[in-house]
Amino acid sequence: MGDDFIKDIIRNNINKLTINDLKKFADSKNIKYSDEEIIIIYDFIMYNYNELLNENIKVFESIRSKVNPNLYKELLNLYIEYKKYLY
Repeated sequence: MGDDFIKDIIRNNINKLTINDLKKFADSKNIKYSDEEIIIIYDFIMYNYNELLNENIKVFESIRSKVNPNLYKELLNLYIEYKKYLY
């Protein structure tokens, strides 16, 4: 299966992602977050998923000052870790 197939699956199902899904994922990875931060991350993903799928890591700058530095670093590391499954 090609990269585009996986990206299409994500694009076609991103609208099913919930804040609760993000909380469960973060909890499973022992990632600490506030209620405000999880909403910021959710909005970030929903607004930027195409950019993220196209490897535009620069979009993370838009939330750098909105979440705590440790969370920001963990988000970047997760992105780098999981994007390898797309390419």
